[in-house]
Amino acid sequence: MPTVHLPRRPFLPDHREEGEGRIRLLLGALLTGSFALRLVGIDHGLPQVYNPDEELHFVPQAAAAADGDLNPGYFQNPSALTYLLAIVLRVVYIGHDVTERLAADPGEIFLVSRVVVAALATVLVYLVYRLGRRLYGAAAGLIAGALLGFAFLPVFYSHQALNDIVTLIPVTLAVWASLRAYEDGRLADFTLAGAMVGLAAGTKYSAGPIALVVGLAGLLRLLERKDQLRPTLIALVCSGVFCFAAFVLVNPFLVIDFDYAIRQYSGQSAQLPAGKIGQSGAAWSYYPYSLIWGLGAVPVAMALLGAISGLRSDRSRTLLLVLFPVVLYLYASTQGRFFARWMLPTYPILAVLAGLGAVVLATWVARRLAARGRTRVAGLALPTVALLVLAQPLADSVRSSVILTRTDTRTLALDHIREHLPPGARIVVEPAFPAAYLDFADVVPRPVERPFQEYESRLRPELVDTYREEGYCWVLVTSHQRDRGLAAGLSDAAAYYDRLRREADQIVTMSPYRDGASAPKFSFDFSYDWYPLAFERPGPEIEIVSLSDCTG
Repeated sequence: MPTVHLPRRPFLPDHREEGEGRIRLLLGALLTGSFALRLVGIDHGLPQVYNPDEELHFVPQAAAAADGDLNPGYFQNPSALTYLLAIVLRVVYIGHDVTERLAADPGEIFLVSRVVVAALATVLVYLVYRLGRRLYGAAAGLIAGALLGFAFLPVFYSHQALNDIVTLIPVTLAVWASLRAYEDGRLADFTLAGAMVGLAAGTKYSAGPIALVVGLAGLLRLLERKDQLRPTLIALVCSGVFCFAAFVLVNPFLVIDFDYAIRQYSGQSAQLPAGKIGQSGAAWSYYPYSLIWGLGAVPVAMALLGAISGLRSDRSRTLLLVLFPVVLYLYASTQGRFFARWMLPTYPILAVLAGLGAVVLATWVARRLAARGRTRVAGLALPTVALLVLAQPLADSVRSSVILTRTDTRTLALDHIREHLPPGARIVVEPAFPAAYLDFADVVPRPVERPFQEYESRLRPELVDTYREEGYCWVLVTSHQRDRGLAAGLSDAAAYYDRLRREADQIVTMSPYRDGASAPKFSFDFSYDWYPLAFERPGPEIEIVSLSDCTG
């Protein structure tokens, strides 16, 4: 495969023994740094789990599976991560009931699960490096790996026991195997690619379109290499069989309990075309914007340069790379709700293209400097470009990880409730907290009507009178909920919050923002990942409102 080298004295020469030693040293530093960064703040929030997806979707089912109950009874997300965590938990807690340990000390179980995800994220960094190196050389591979190692969104979600990052491993391997299948046409490569597609979809359903890359590899073999139709079709059929087998292997109960699984999945899918209360804008414009902070502005520019350069010099391989990001973007852009992490499956490919773009730019700069006789300066072109590519991702991820080490506003609010509210106090709590949030506080929360997604649309200022009549004299308000209603222009919700403020004896505020910083405009992503510079600690802004003229 073609490899891009800098002229004269390359910064990372692939072909020299001393160059290989330097590469191994840099790779070791990259992997160590990537894993270490993911361990900073990895215990954030514990023993409370404030991300509702993390709280509900994988770890509880993994604990049950570790104890022998392999049917997750939950199919809105596939089960691959659930079973992987179950294996780890069974080994770590051999001889113990994991479900009981989860109930007694959820923080311990979630911490183990998060470390597993962080370790797998580091494996992903290595795989992206290998893919980038195989395609475009060691320098491009190291830059690609470093982007996955340090970009904000991959680092942030490596701190959560979720499937978003884990999915990227089979996605990367599916691309790798598809490239090999295109180059050599071997049945083994097609079947491996199919198996990786099955594992990818079996980890996160939305990764399924990666199957198109395998199909394109077969089509290109027919069009360019003039392969015979029959063996190519056999290879693609075998790929499909292995895809299905791998998917079922990690989701057996989706087949065993098919009707129930389909009802669950259909119920979740039906929500996608509908927007969420408070979400504004459009998916087609939001996703490119999210890349600017999720991956980085310069990396995005380098990925575009890499794609253009690749299409000019090696069109077929580049098409195999760009197909999945384009298809996933087009599909996700048709949905009514949108979140930056839904584009994470494209990040390994974008990182590889960015690695190529960085090397292309550095080569162009170095050649012009060398032509002017500035040979020594030309040798600095690649490391300088690499630093420019990685500066924003690294700065954002370090800042974000440090934020995670600080006490969450929800924990501060819970401490205040324990210390200052009288025993048995009745309190209204918005549906933005874990189910067990108040288990160790001697207070009585007011029941919240389901579905929680419609909470803001049900708010009325007259509810304040109801609270007084029922003896609920404290109200726990969060910016997660309040700002959704205000952003959606819900006049009754705005009147409700105004009345709470007017008729409060006292409002105790827990702010996540730096002194003097303004609260950012409401965003679902920023409500959970705290990317804006205004944040100094995790969590929403919280107000504990004590109602006047209320006896509870």
